[in-house]
Amino acid sequence: MNRRDVRRRATRRSLFLDGIAAAAAAVAFPGMLAGAEDDGKVRVQRYEEIEPEKYPWGWIRWLMNGKIDPHAEMTMGIVSFEPHQINPLHIHPNSAEFLHMLTGSAEHLVDGRWVTLKAGDTLRIPRNVPHQARTGDQPYTALIVYDTPTRVMVPVTEVKPPGAAKAP
Repeated sequence: MNRRDVRRRATRRSLFLDGIAAAAAAVAFPGMLAGAEDDGKVRVQRYEEIEPEKYPWGWIRWLMNGKIDPHAEMTMGIVSFEPHQINPLHIHPNSAEFLHMLTGSAEHLVDGRWVTLKAGDTLRIPRNVPHQARTGDQPYTALIVYDTPTRVMVPVTEVKPPGAAKAP
């Protein structure tokens, strides 16, 4: 690999990280877009006005999707997990999932393998790959993005995570 390729890769990575940082900043400082108007082309979603969807393990606040904006080309949200929780094993048959850890740490089961993530890490989960998250002693918050405006989540019951008890 020559120096030009290394520079190009570093530039792409820095652009990606800058985009993630901008999305996280928009969530952390929702007033940043206060001057933008909703003219049918621009959609401003106010974080403080979004009711979280509550789950036994935590909550999700949907920032953008096809229900919020019919012109949306993706689904994006903030997910928060409480300590010592696990969500159901599931797949997304119509999209990949991208998860960027904002705070805390967790383990994510992806296609039969546990991966540990901490704040600043980003995980790509391909379409139709079984996955789930679990937390230890600390909670986590992450930015989640799907490459479709209509994310579908399907629980997976016939696949057992590694370390699960086997039937006699």
